[in-house]
Amino acid sequence: MLAVQKAKELTKNAETDMEKVKTIYDYVTGNITYDDKKINSLASDYVPVIDEILAKQSGICYDYSALYAAMLRSINVPAKLVMGYRSDINTYHAWNQVYLKEQGKWVTIDTTYDSTLRQEGSATSMIKDEGDYKVDKIY
Repeated sequence: MLAVQKAKELTKNAETDMEKVKTIYDYVTGNITYDDKKINSLASDYVPVIDEILAKQSGICYDYSALYAAMLRSINVPAKLVMGYRSDINTYHAWNQVYLKEQGKWVTIDTTYDSTLRQEGSATSMIKDEGDYKVDKIY
């Protein structure tokens, strides 16, 4: 898979899981854009195809979180794809929980949310307040 190759390429010099997580986060939030039109044409059984997202460089929140989880998992960083709601988003949403070995805990990371902020020129913290999220499903 191209996404696996890209993850290995991006993190070849990273020494810690945090460095790997941040490097891939920076890549995803800096290179993938939100596809406003895609959400309206999806079938109810839609499942992201990781390499298509990487090739098109766009997607919806499900795509972002699937790509991020796959890239992290491919380099042995535990990651969950989570679905539910964010306090300031009025629709169903997807994000990730990532295990940071150095800190010994799971953290919430939302590449879709941060990608949009980054493209608008706004700064944001990679690690989110889990209180802003209501989990419905975890994969």
